[in-house]
Amino acid sequence: MKILLIALDQTYNFAVPLLEDDGHEVRLLTKYQGVPLFLGEETGKDYVLEQITEFEPNLVINAIPSIVLPTSSDYTYLGNTSASARLETYKWETREKAAELGWNLPTVLEECDMTTMSTYDRTVYLKPKGLNPWNQAWQVPPNTTYNDQLPSGVPGFVEERVDYAVEAFCFFTVSNGSYAIIRTLGCSGYGHDKTMTSHSDWRVGRGDLTHFELTEAQLAAWLPKCTAWLDYIVTLGGNYEGTIGGLIDSDNEVYWLEQNSRPFNYHNESLPGTIQDWIDGLATDPTKSVNPNHYITV
Repeated sequence: MKILLIALDQTYNFAVPLLEDDGHEVRLLTKYQGVPLFLGEETGKDYVLEQITEFEPNLVINAIPSIVLPTSSDYTYLGNTSASARLETYKWETREKAAELGWNLPTVLEECDMTTMSTYDRTVYLKPKGLNPWNQAWQVPPNTTYNDQLPSGVPGFVEERVDYAVEAFCFFTVSNGSYAIIRTLGCSGYGHDKTMTSHSDWRVGRGDLTHFELTEAQLAAWLPKCTAWLDYIVTLGGNYEGTIGGLIDSDNEVYWLEQNSRPFNYHNESLPGTIQDWIDGLATDPTKSVNPNHYITV
């Protein structure tokens, strides 16, 4: 089978040799003319469509939410719908939906253009409201702004920092009208957002970063929020891997951060038993995505 993978760099790199060992012909797309595909928007999408025409794949797996491709009778397409992609790329409307579903939200300090935020005497978080090349969130240190480094004309908002005990993640797969939770994870030292001075591979050198399992009390608070969210998003369709990010405070109150409608970079530590299980999990049965060592009972 000819398989085309579309992703951020270091997301599906692990899959190429495994798929080739199973006899597949594989092409991985992460950049166009040296620029990451997710920054290229329409240019990146045009390039991907050209590659599909040239490569003639049997299977296309797309993990870039800012590029939503049409389905086709010529190949099987596994990726986001427009609606499920917006859960990552339109943070404001996703945030409002999370509140409807019972999540606590960080306080909004102001709504602004991404180049006109105020200066604060404490760490805050700047986020765009909608799709643009800078659709990630930024951790802004005290007495700092990025007003001279971000694009103008992009609506955004500034969130207060939550005093939290642990940052929590829920890894999941949505496919074929259902979902499975792959694993949950706690983290400290993560900061949950980039700064402008971060290394381009911003996890490198973070010696204070620690992963651990959530306590029973934390998990009891975390899972109901995640399942309420997943019960909603599965109705939006798509075949994709994703991550819910949130915060748990010392009273086990849970706060919303974001959804990524794509897998984490370097996410292969949670993969199922075989690469075929991974494909089957995305294509037909999300429970096949579950690594037995990380199984979560919901």
